[in-house]
Amino acid sequence: MIYKKAVSWFVVGVLALAGLCLPAYGPAVPPALAGNTAIQLWIGQKDITVDGQTQPMDVAPFIQNGRTLVPVRFISEALGAKVDWIDANKEIVIVLGAKVVGLWVGKDTATVNGVESKLEAPPLIQDSRTFVPLRFVSEALGAQVDWLQEKSQVTIAYSAPVVIRPTTTDTVWHYVVIGDSEAWGFYDYYAQHLEADLGAKVEKISYALPGLDCAYLLEKVKTSTRWRMDLAQAEVITFEANPTPRIGWYIINGPGSGNQHSKDFSDAAFAAYQADMEAVLSEILTLRKGQPTLIRAQNFYCPIYSDWKKMGIYEECQAAWTRLNQSLEQAAAKYGVPTADIYSAFNGPNHDEDPVEGGLIGIDGEHVSTLGYEVMADIFRRLGYEFIVP
Repeated sequence: MIYKKAVSWFVVGVLALAGLCLPAYGPAVPPALAGNTAIQLWIGQKDITVDGQTQPMDVAPFIQNGRTLVPVRFISEALGAKVDWIDANKEIVIVLGAKVVGLWVGKDTATVNGVESKLEAPPLIQDSRTFVPLRFVSEALGAQVDWLQEKSQVTIAYSAPVVIRPTTTDTVWHYVVIGDSEAWGFYDYYAQHLEADLGAKVEKISYALPGLDCAYLLEKVKTSTRWRMDLAQAEVITFEANPTPRIGWYIINGPGSGNQHSKDFSDAAFAAYQADMEAVLSEILTLRKGQPTLIRAQNFYCPIYSDWKKMGIYEECQAAWTRLNQSLEQAAAKYGVPTADIYSAFNGPNHDEDPVEGGLIGIDGEHVSTLGYEVMADIFRRLGYEFIVP
């Protein structure tokens, strides 16, 4: 991204997973989950059967307001899922195959691969254990839930789907990062999530360059032998590029004369930026030649609201910034590529908050703090691990 102090762009995102430990490196393609799992449990009873084997739980499921609540860790791990607890905000993150489910104690919303869903019963803590709504969690992970009223019995049936992964025989996944300075730093933390959740060793290749813009990026993916070779072998790609060749520098530097204050907020300018990013994506997917790719876009946060207000250009620039992000998201959506919503995480759901005040920006006032990097990586993780097959 471009910032008037350093002529560079920047980015950030949503709360990081505390205390995440990396496993020993495993194979590039992790072993498949168990083909089928059958679980039976009874309301008010601690015994549970998993594939016909009876096991004791230390707490019993119960019904509250017509919804069955179960201890999250026992049930999730019985299905083969990985469960993380984030004490700072009482959050549960469940990872199973390509699915990533996020829930918060006392909160009636959850996320499944980054998409928010409404809960009829929020998670809660009872007897020092975290309970979650059984049906929502099970179905979010791809299981089927049946209720037998006369026995107060719940049956959970899970058949592991075929999870597409890279068809590489290499022991390493290559992760190419593309962007301006908004793409700095976070990818180290995202690579840790990839290694922990998917069991692959990750090699990072950074094309996160100061001031990288859409025109330069399009040129490189079309003509640079090195860029094209790295992208062709990249199992993981995250990308963005700033739009200054299309919309001008006014959005950063405000009114004035000369090229550093140029401005074009027309429909045609944003359409041209979107077309550039579509062309970039088309070229990248062509280079991948049908190989499964974990590819994600990232949109832009803005830390200069206070400067816009001082210059009296807040309303028009904030609207243009939103259009910029929409253009990038629409380009990604054309190819089925999810976008990490850094903008909403840093500037709030209404895009009217200053991320500097939230500690997401570093001491230079423009680039991301360590917390911000962790937040960004967590946003990417929450999009799940569905690989795109071009």
